[in-house]
Amino acid sequence: MDTANSGKQVFSLDGTWQVDGQGPDGAAPLSLPGSVPGMVHTDLLAAGRIPDPFWRDQAEQCQWVETWRWSYSRSFDLPAGCGTAWTELEFGGLDTYAEITLNGTCLGTTANMLIPHRFEVGALLRPTGNELKVSFTPYQQMIAGKSLDYPAAFFTSDRLHVRRMQCTFHWDWVNRFVSFGIWRPVTLSSYAGACLRDLFVHTHAIGRTSAAVVVEVEVEQRAAAATVATVEIADPAGVTVWRDTLAVSAATSRLTADIAEPQLWWPHGYGAQPLYRCRVQLRGADGTVVDGRETTFGIRTARIEQLSDQPGTPEWQQTMATRQAPWPGSDGGNGDAPGKSFTLIVNGERIFCKGGNWVPADPFPARISPAHYDRLIRLARDGNLNLLRCWGGGIYEPPAFWDACNRYGVMISQDFMMACGAYPADDADFMAKLRVEIPAAVRLLRNHPSLVWWAGDNENGMHHDFDDAKAPYAVIAAQISGPACRDLDPSRTFLPSSPFGGRKNTSITIGDSHFSAFFDNDLRFVAQSDMSDYRERINIVGRFMSESAMCGAPPLRSLLKFMTAADLADPAKRMWEFHTKDNPHKPVGQTITLFGMLERLAETILGPASDLRDKIRRMEYIHYEWVRLVVEAARRSKWYCGGIQFWMYNDCWPASGWSMVDYYGFPKAGWYAMKRASQPVIAAIERTGNGYRAWVCNDRLTPVSGTLQLRVQPWTGASRWSESLAVEVGANASRAVHELADGALPGLGKDAILTADLTAADGTDRAFYYPGMPHEMVLPPAALTVLRREASATAGTVTVSTDHYARVVTLDADLEFSDNYFDLLPGEQKTVRWSSADARVAGDIPVTCWNQRT
Repeated sequence: MDTANSGKQVFSLDGTWQVDGQGPDGAAPLSLPGSVPGMVHTDLLAAGRIPDPFWRDQAEQCQWVETWRWSYSRSFDLPAGCGTAWTELEFGGLDTYAEITLNGTCLGTTANMLIPHRFEVGALLRPTGNELKVSFTPYQQMIAGKSLDYPAAFFTSDRLHVRRMQCTFHWDWVNRFVSFGIWRPVTLSSYAGACLRDLFVHTHAIGRTSAAVVVEVEVEQRAAAATVATVEIADPAGVTVWRDTLAVSAATSRLTADIAEPQLWWPHGYGAQPLYRCRVQLRGADGTVVDGRETTFGIRTARIEQLSDQPGTPEWQQTMATRQAPWPGSDGGNGDAPGKSFTLIVNGERIFCKGGNWVPADPFPARISPAHYDRLIRLARDGNLNLLRCWGGGIYEPPAFWDACNRYGVMISQDFMMACGAYPADDADFMAKLRVEIPAAVRLLRNHPSLVWWAGDNENGMHHDFDDAKAPYAVIAAQISGPACRDLDPSRTFLPSSPFGGRKNTSITIGDSHFSAFFDNDLRFVAQSDMSDYRERINIVGRFMSESAMCGAPPLRSLLKFMTAADLADPAKRMWEFHTKDNPHKPVGQTITLFGMLERLAETILGPASDLRDKIRRMEYIHYEWVRLVVEAARRSKWYCGGIQFWMYNDCWPASGWSMVDYYGFPKAGWYAMKRASQPVIAAIERTGNGYRAWVCNDRLTPVSGTLQLRVQPWTGASRWSESLAVEVGANASRAVHELADGALPGLGKDAILTADLTAADGTDRAFYYPGMPHEMVLPPAALTVLRREASATAGTVTVSTDHYARVVTLDADLEFSDNYFDLLPGEQKTVRWSSADARVAGDIPVTCWNQRT
């Protein structure tokens, strides 16, 4: 019980509840203990009533759960000192259609998983023996009679009516898991005269020596006497830097704090993340504290800059060249319309965004621990990502997620929770739900400095023009989400949808786009091409790629956590396909599945495998190859391109497809490529018509200078050619620093590689380019020498050296490595740091390369 405020009492009702289930066919009822917060699937699993739904295809044995009626119940006594005159029962989250009864009286019903629900209960409470029950009904019964004549991706249209996590109705990367439960905390709160309903703190402006910070206090009063609010702001060290008092005379009171010498919050890679704290106390007429609230916030501004290309400028020329590219999907049908940039501005500085798409980290999000949220966001930071997109088919993530983002400097673009469908804007009941949900979501999230913009949904406008005011997504944005953001969070940009801009909202030359070089809209490139032009395709970039898809398998050790060795070798690939899933919306005659695409990408670009283990390694590494080249291409096009977010960053269940970090929280090969290619300062090599161009890309807000060493390196022995040059690149800029004609590179054939090693004040980087297809490398066997040192049971180093060129050196353990999946030049040595996140002794750390001497 919270007794910090003498007038307010808060009592938790979390813990063990009774779960009862009744089947639709007269099956014997079930009774078992349940957890709150929790969900019925995890309660059934804990009680041994269902098999592990993540192992092999056992998810199919759990589908009956969604057809049952379930209830959660418990009894409780009122704690000492808990009043009943004004007492509210709040559920942080109920999944989804629920009826709540207290002591036999119905408090009300709910129909939205995504937001809290509150009921006034004081008149019904008794000192002891209170009986609370939450009864859930299957969603199919609750939407009976609704029209299903609304286009929707991924197997079903009925989900469009249901305000719950959309992806677990079945997506092309997660199985169907429609659950029930009290999935967020439950509290009982009593108030004395006044309640502090909301506290909103945001930066209005930043000057040379001060910042104007607006504090909005929303209060509900029931006492006759006026309430006084005391507002204090403390700096990151805890020192009070501003204080004021105001008499609360309206529901919402607003004041502006002048913060001298503010410490600005910056995204990762651009500065620190100092967090201020705002504390508000409400006092009654006698001076007694009746309620209070605290929130952390950052002092920063954020906006999206969208400027039209001017004729004749380099941006205009790149837009026209992009629209003339020979590959479908690179234009979007925009003709000669001006291109339009998409650049995030934070604290007045342009931020090049490097990131991924965040999806729920579990189909049963009640069981995601704060520690796991912290791990996943820290890995984003450590991988040099600075922006995640909370994708619109999930949930509004809890405080633990946002606290980690705020601390680690990982920015968030936030979709409202609608994805891949024409949501029923003509249905009054649906629109009424959104009119409650969207303002509630804005209020829940708007204090977080990591949140930098809102988007109305995910891909609901992709088949409509940006100016089609009658499109369902546009109706919702115009009537509900847009006004809510304007009124409740005016300091942030709101976009009606993601992607948004141009005809059919798919243009890569206007606004943000969901564009992937290998897709060609229908996988023809993968299904039919020899892929010899894959690097040229990758060089086509958008103004801001808020989804850029690329897939890769997790390592063998993760695969064996959800399927057997026999499954991996199964010629029918049944478990591979089951855990990869597939997109059902493909053109007529297109039969390749998403897993088939991964197989073919790996084999066609990297070459046929010698055995199953070799095949898995190639399906891992194709992710690395693609990510490193796409990020390099995007950074070379800075500021034509404002950033890239890969589909996707994390996984919702054990899968073999899109994510950079697997379901278990371990980085895949693509994560290591992202970490290297997203460093603040990198080298890059671009193939031109008759030679090569060397680049240095600098995301620092200060100029960078150093040395670039270019070499033609054969598979064994010394380099055939080298050149060293001093380089300097301005602040926050990318620049081509050297041109190399083919004739100036002696010996660069298919038995050698061109490397560019950058040495600068804050680190080193290596870019490389092979003139043939990767599978054409014919490498001599390499002998690896490995030396391991332990600093402790949970950290240490591995030093690897080689005699000949070592291709794709891989350290294989459930550990975090400072680098992985890298190449070593002949005679080169590299030291890799390792750590164990969960304090386990590491054990063996196998180290291999593709051409290892046996």
